[in-house]
Amino acid sequence: MHKHRKISEKSLENLRPFGTLPPEEQKEIARLGGIASGEKRRYMADLRSAMIEQLAGVQLAEETRAEYRAAIVRYVREERKKQKRRRVRN
Repeated sequence: MHKHRKISEKSLENLRPFGTLPPEEQKEIARLGGIASGEKRRYMADLRSAMIEQLAGVQLAEETRAEYRAAIVRYVREERKKQKRRRVRN
């Protein structure tokens, strides 16, 4: 279990709301967050593949990876069609 640390008042005084930061700083923070998010997503995908490989073997892992890719492609196509329909209606 995690022990909750007590946050000091001085620490809270150093925090600044995101909306009050200059646009350049907001953009940089968002960019770094996107990079970290991508790294975490890739790490989790690799971990998932490694677990599948350990549990079911390499062949099933490759099949599963192909199924994920196919599902993502299908989803992207469907979303693009929905966006086109919305544009036509508007």
